[in-house]
Amino acid sequence: MAFAKIQGAIVYFMKAVGLFGGSFDPIHFGHLFLAIFLLEKYQLEKILFCPAACSPFKGNSLPVASGEHRLNMLKLALDHPQMEIIEIELHRPAPSYTIDTVRALDLPNLRLLLSDEAEKTFKGWKEAEELQKLAPLLVGPRAWGISSTEIRQRLHHQLYCGHLVPAKALDYIQAFHLYSLPAVR
Repeated sequence: MAFAKIQGAIVYFMKAVGLFGGSFDPIHFGHLFLAIFLLEKYQLEKILFCPAACSPFKGNSLPVASGEHRLNMLKLALDHPQMEIIEIELHRPAPSYTIDTVRALDLPNLRLLLSDEAEKTFKGWKEAEELQKLAPLLVGPRAWGISSTEIRQRLHHQLYCGHLVPAKALDYIQAFHLYSLPAVR
């Protein structure tokens, strides 16, 4: 919360809260770069990371790692006082629609965080116009072209990923043999 003194009165105003949804399968530095970029650029109060049970844009295909594993990786990767995790979509039946999450959160100063790449498909999202009214978009660059798909492929082939995934999350991936055959769910 911030305040300002205007004509002798102290006026409080709420900073915006960012909502950052995704599969986070796995969380990577591209996600973190985007979050920190938008947090600082728009002076957000905090960012809520919201792992999806199943993205409607990925057909009927579930994330490779279970919701529990993806949640644990997020907890390990997010070492920032202004970043929190909400589990609302993990506890609802798939698919995960952002509009449903925004309505359930019912926060007055909510902003939806998107990469410039995700923004290109935004008009195809469920109730996109209403969603943008309830949670105006904040858009930032997709850093370094990092993709979770590429990371999963690299991990499957036992290639180095320390430059793509935070160390604690990578240790977790290796400890549970995620993204290798057979996958642990």
